[in-house]
Amino acid sequence: MTADPVLGLIHRHQELCAEAVDPLEIAAGLEAHGMTDSVAGRFRHRNVFSLAEEVYARVPREAGQTRAHQDHDPAASAVGRPRSAAVRLSAYRAALYLLPGAACAATALSVHALRAQPLRALAVAAVAVPLIALAVQSVVRQGPLRAPGGAAAGGALWTCWLLGFALYGEPAVAALLGHPADAGVPFAPFAPAAAAAPTALALALAPAAWCAHRYAVRSRAHRDASRSLADFAAAVRPLLAGTMVLFLLLLLALLCSVSAATGAARTPAALAGPAALGMLLFTARLLAIHGFPGAAAAGLAAASAVEVCALAGAFLHHVHGLEPLAGPIEAVGPAALSAPACGVAALVLAGYARRALSRASAHPVAP
Repeated sequence: MTADPVLGLIHRHQELCAEAVDPLEIAAGLEAHGMTDSVAGRFRHRNVFSLAEEVYARVPREAGQTRAHQDHDPAASAVGRPRSAAVRLSAYRAALYLLPGAACAATALSVHALRAQPLRALAVAAVAVPLIALAVQSVVRQGPLRAPGGAAAGGALWTCWLLGFALYGEPAVAALLGHPADAGVPFAPFAPAAAAAPTALALALAPAAWCAHRYAVRSRAHRDASRSLADFAAAVRPLLAGTMVLFLLLLLALLCSVSAATGAARTPAALAGPAALGMLLFTARLLAIHGFPGAAAAGLAAASAVEVCALAGAFLHHVHGLEPLAGPIEAVGPAALSAPACGVAALVLAGYARRALSRASAHPVAP
């Protein structure tokens, strides 16, 4: 350790220190590089924020940066700016976020109208599904749902699997187990009710974008108003919990509305699977947005692995000597596979997000 260890730290992080507009931005950057309060003690400071304040005071910066910091009003940032910014989405973006859901609904109605002509119905579905996928891709690659550097390829793969299983997986498991369609897994490929859950999930992209935008703006406001990393963590944790509860309520409202319009079941058991899947996808996307795509992909992969095992167990039900492997699936029931698989994965990701997103480095200054 040199006679002036702080000076050595400034040289190692020269760009971060020179471009920061406030001490908390330096604290967040140091935290992202592994700095903790115990490590800050080696620099003769009680915590990272105290060290960041000294670094900020010692590094010369341009007048514009200093003036921006002096003119900063934490009260206005924490109250006025988030409230107005969080509710303001352009008409173009609102229409873009609603496009996948509208396309799903139109496809379901078109396929249902052609139910007497299966080949034409399948042709319509074959054309519509890639278009819907492109619409979803355009939504998540811009605006509040955009992840830095794009989402991990694995996350997109697992998302496709989870959505496909939500539509076809449970009926397939029921068929492999020898359950007829009337044994708790009603499914008709040309009925609008079969597309109720995917349509509601596609429509949920709009509230997901709004909730993500609201969370990002308010967390940055707390970041600007906080005087320490601990203050920021204490402020942002209830904000994250509130954001997740808000999205869940909006998702349930969409699921109930679409189910009522299509005649699909609205029982708690019928809504649990799509709701758990929606929460898993939203939590994973929130982590990816804030710089944790690996954790997001891992959560999606874990839920997918459970569903793959369910399909494999149902298939092995027909192999002599391996029938007991299908016992747990028989006990749970084909119609109740998505809820525990996605629900547990969503809860684990939410616990990880509570810790990961309480770090100031997960909320960089908006450009």
